[in-house]
Amino acid sequence: MPAARDDGTPEGASRSENGGVTARLTQGGRALDPVENRLTVAVVTRSSPAPVLSRALRFLIAVASEDSPSAPVAYSRRLVLYVVLVALAGAGVSLGSVRLTGDVNTLSLLASSVFVMSALGVRFPIRTDTQFSATAFVHLGATLSAGPTGAVATALAEVLGVAVRYRAGWFRSLFNAASNVLSNMSALVAYMLMRDLPIDSPVISFALAGTVAGLVNHFVDIALLSGVLNLAIDAPLRPQLRVGLITAPYHVFYGYAAVSFVILVDRWGIVGASFALAPVVALQLSLIVMAVRTRAHEAQRAEYVEQLRAQSARVEKSYDATLVALTHALDARDKETEGHSRRVVGYTRLLATQLGVGGDDLKVLCHGALLHDIGKIGVPDAILHKPGALTDEEWEVMRRHPEIGALMIEDVEYLTEARRILLHHHERWDGLGYPLGLRRLEIPVGARIFAVADTLDAMTQDRPYRRRCSLDEARAEVVRNAGTQFDPEAVEALRAVDEEELLAICAIRARVGVDLLTEPARVA
Repeated sequence: MPAARDDGTPEGASRSENGGVTARLTQGGRALDPVENRLTVAVVTRSSPAPVLSRALRFLIAVASEDSPSAPVAYSRRLVLYVVLVALAGAGVSLGSVRLTGDVNTLSLLASSVFVMSALGVRFPIRTDTQFSATAFVHLGATLSAGPTGAVATALAEVLGVAVRYRAGWFRSLFNAASNVLSNMSALVAYMLMRDLPIDSPVISFALAGTVAGLVNHFVDIALLSGVLNLAIDAPLRPQLRVGLITAPYHVFYGYAAVSFVILVDRWGIVGASFALAPVVALQLSLIVMAVRTRAHEAQRAEYVEQLRAQSARVEKSYDATLVALTHALDARDKETEGHSRRVVGYTRLLATQLGVGGDDLKVLCHGALLHDIGKIGVPDAILHKPGALTDEEWEVMRRHPEIGALMIEDVEYLTEARRILLHHHERWDGLGYPLGLRRLEIPVGARIFAVADTLDAMTQDRPYRRRCSLDEARAEVVRNAGTQFDPEAVEALRAVDEEELLAICAIRARVGVDLLTEPARVA
């Protein structure tokens, strides 16, 4: 059975595959759901008390039902002319070759089988507009065993089944009928020509004729379908033909299997036809059951995925709450920097967004900004709260806080990237920073961005040993140190940020909350 293909047909033709042979204009752009969730409940639930026969009946009714009508066709002169020419060719071939002779009962059985199977075709819950049914075998079997009459009868039965199932309009049905007839008749001609070859072995003769007939049927179908898709939705021809080549091997076996109809019908008539039909019907039922179970599993999988997402969100929120708690622990020791952590996260987010950082990278950067000074927990109060300038020895102790902070979260895998910001946020572009003296691009980009944000906040807030400066003065000072202390690109990002956004962050006095990390757009 061929793999499903997606023709991507939002407003025109779409492929309906009878095991891979017959092209169909069915549903224009919507993915149909022949087997719905209610079917899963009625059929798959093992605990249902309904009798087996009743369940089977509801199963078939649900599979045959379709809520969505066919999408409208975007008519054009070229499309209409193409369909009319195909229809005239199909009608001409039919009128010139069909004779109402032969075994009517056998032909009726085969045609009705095609109708039922096409009306019960299924779509699997994948991104495809392809209908799966097993009628390809019957098409070829009826064509090879009953001649032109079988070719036309099964072609019309197929169209009628699709029309009933999907309420296809006359335009689609006209193309479907004609393309079915032409592909079936082409297969018959190829079969007769191959049978006329001087091959001594009947087995080889039948096998070769059947396989060639299957291939011809397939390629005529692909050619006609490619043409209508190109005109209806401007679908390129090459991908359509490439898919046809890929699926061609399947049709070798379709043609080979169809020879069984010829042999069995010739020997036992309608009983022989039933023998040949049995495995085809079994295949169709297997497709339906597979589609039902696949849909049930997909629904269950979607439920599990949603549960995993919810669990992941809870875990992530717990992580964020833990980070906030660590920040609160530092704030409890240093009341004079109230709101500092929230402000630097806000500044960092603005600058990073200006530089094109987003998604998980932005979240990591915010984590690093939030925890940047957590290492100060290891700095003695006498140094941390000293109102005047620090001595050289005190500076040595203070400069250890990036390393202390990095060590504190070293074993937290979730914070591996954020840890680099903690460790390097006091590095300088010119290499004169600490703790490692990294320079230029050796410094992680997050640390380079945060260095600007941290300095901006430090300059615009009052400290015990100095008064704050205005936002304009702070920005000018940062710009003056671009290329020495700061990454020039980060400084340009600061210059590009709207002043009102910076002032809104500058006024924040609230301490950090979990909302700061769970609501990225919020800065106050």
